[in-house]
Amino acid sequence: MNLLKHFKTKSAPPPITDDVLHAGARDLVDQLAPGALVIGQDRIHLPGEAFVRVWFVQDLPPQMERGALDAIYDFPGEIRISMLVHPLDKSAVREQLRQQRTSLHAEVITRTRQGRLPDYLAEEELAETERTLQDLEASHLPPQELLWVIALYARDEHELGEQSRRLEDSLLDADLRFFRAALRQEDALYSVQPFGRNFLGHGRNITPAALAGMFPFARRLQADARGIPYGLDRTTGTWVIVDDFALTNSNLLILGEQGSGKSMFLKYKATWAVLLGMRCYILDLEGEFEAMCRALGGTYLDLSLASPHHMNIFDLNADEADAYHNGLQDVLGWIGLALDRKLTGAERNLILIPAYERVMKEAGILSEERATWKRHAPLLSDLYEALVSDERPLAQSLAGELAQYAMGTYRKAFSERTNVNPKSPLVVFGLKDVHRDFQPLRMRQIQTFIWANVLAKIHPTLVIVDEAWRWLQHETAADDLAEMARRFRKRFAGLHLATQHGTDFSSSSGAVVIRDTAAMVMLFRQGAAGHRKLADLFGLNEVEAAELLTLDRGESVLIKGSSRTSSQHIPLYTVIPPLWYATWTTNPREQIAHSK
Repeated sequence: MNLLKHFKTKSAPPPITDDVLHAGARDLVDQLAPGALVIGQDRIHLPGEAFVRVWFVQDLPPQMERGALDAIYDFPGEIRISMLVHPLDKSAVREQLRQQRTSLHAEVITRTRQGRLPDYLAEEELAETERTLQDLEASHLPPQELLWVIALYARDEHELGEQSRRLEDSLLDADLRFFRAALRQEDALYSVQPFGRNFLGHGRNITPAALAGMFPFARRLQADARGIPYGLDRTTGTWVIVDDFALTNSNLLILGEQGSGKSMFLKYKATWAVLLGMRCYILDLEGEFEAMCRALGGTYLDLSLASPHHMNIFDLNADEADAYHNGLQDVLGWIGLALDRKLTGAERNLILIPAYERVMKEAGILSEERATWKRHAPLLSDLYEALVSDERPLAQSLAGELAQYAMGTYRKAFSERTNVNPKSPLVVFGLKDVHRDFQPLRMRQIQTFIWANVLAKIHPTLVIVDEAWRWLQHETAADDLAEMARRFRKRFAGLHLATQHGTDFSSSSGAVVIRDTAAMVMLFRQGAAGHRKLADLFGLNEVEAAELLTLDRGESVLIKGSSRTSSQHIPLYTVIPPLWYATWTTNPREQIAHSK
């Protein structure tokens, strides 16, 4: 009979012995059993339901790296895995290994005496046998037998063929030795049912230590008692708790389309940071963090042009080693932003720097006397007066361009003494009502303010920038953020930026620096147009790349580590407590529902 064309149809599974099913359990079998099985050489057809193909794993590599089985556990298809483990008789295993060692050793010696080329596979097997014997003698734990069966379900034969090739590729990548259970598909199918029994055999001895590393819940645990809970591992259900400051740096990039959960996660993390005693500064472009700030007793600084909160751009940070000259560069940078152009060498060196030194000296602040740096700094209006008094045309031209900020319409926003010095661990800078043209100016003031506080006291600090695309579009603002990304590590601080598109981190040299220095990345749901670029950028495998299109709100992929070869990829779900969610949500429908 041609076995390749042999099929048989059955209405019930083969008899199962009493040691498998106790009395009364047959009702369960009757409910689970399909109406018919059409059994082929290497697959089974469940008419009207599915096609099934089953493999057994015969051998494993001597050492398996953590994460080597991720592509199998996360396979994008319906699979069922049965791993049954039985303890073995230690003395019997020892005797079998000794006989195997003797046989392999004799083969190696024979080939050597005959002058034949060595059999490297036999030599490697001999070395592995020696290691296994050594481990067996040193360990008090009995060896284990692993019986590993994998079943793949598909809707039709074409899908079964395509998915089978993908699964076998994943098994090969994991360096597993496997076989389709040819002519034994029926026994193999019963082996993945909840009977607690393997009907195929083909076991492989394995040590408890090697076995432990194969299971997701043993490999995926990410918990640091000093860290912040990021959420739950979607594979294992265990908490993922990360200590940002234990990494190479504490910078985090968050990317995802609108409504995917980026801002909600930032509020969640900021709340945990404050509760754990950290310091947190937030740049709020859309007014999303005000409710959270009020609930936590933080300080909310409205930075609209009519705001009563002022920050003087001439203030020096007396705790900085070279505050005088750094302050000069901050002022020159702010003026360049205000004029919306790059200052010429003559404007900087002949006009503005002498004018800066003049007004600082008049305020009693001298570059060579550090004790004077704590005195009240001059204002932009003082610099304007110095320019007006300079009769040179270039000085008069600069004075005219700065007049609206120093003496005119915007004086209260940019030419007032600093009147904010919040002691709160949470400070939110509200930029919702700041016109787009003035946002870079406010950004420079905020950046100077944050640096002054970060340098004044070493304390774990998070700087959070939501809707970061707006700042990354401005070269100066991007450079300011890049400076934080580079230097924050030594100041016990971290920069967190959230944006919608990965291309935002390629828009300027500063943006690239921010992207390349981040030790962590969170990828929320992505659109079809950009998910492939992100996969290439951050080294995602095919499964993770496809998953980016289907992630639900609050679900993400957390990437820990700046190196593509050593980074960890964790499927994450951030759980938002209902009471927090009601306060934080900015969805109009949800706000109306919660207000009732």
